[in-house]
Amino acid sequence: MTQMSKTMLLGLLCLIVSGCTSIPVEQVDSRIGAWNGQPIDELIKYWGLPSNQRKVGDKNYAEWLNRSSEPGNASVSIGTGSHSGHSSIGIGLTLFDLGGKDDQCSRLVTYNDDGKVIQIQWQGTRDYCFNITPELATVTANAAAKNH
Repeated sequence: MTQMSKTMLLGLLCLIVSGCTSIPVEQVDSRIGAWNGQPIDELIKYWGLPSNQRKVGDKNYAEWLNRSSEPGNASVSIGTGSHSGHSSIGIGLTLFDLGGKDDQCSRLVTYNDDGKVIQIQWQGTRDYCFNITPELATVTANAAAKNH
């Protein structure tokens, strides 16, 4: 294997590894957990309407189910080369799906009869759950700025 091939392979591996990094669980827990103790109406205001709501005994539940599917992309490549004094250009087109993303997030919120959130549980794709949940501090700061 030539030095250039090794360098290209190493670069490709670095790109693949960096594309797989994810937001740490603790950071997602912190962003979602910050909403604990807030009125359920605030969550509905900033998260949108829940997918499901129900009451069991003295507890109320609201669940947000979110999913984002992104299809894979087709691939086009163009290459040039020369051999024995002859030059050539090649074009390649991949017509099959290169694999997309299927992100999902479920946030189950428990709140009391007074409308105060007492527990939030989440599961799903960390990056997606983090990105679809507004940061409470930012929302609060923006709301305060609008009121002044």
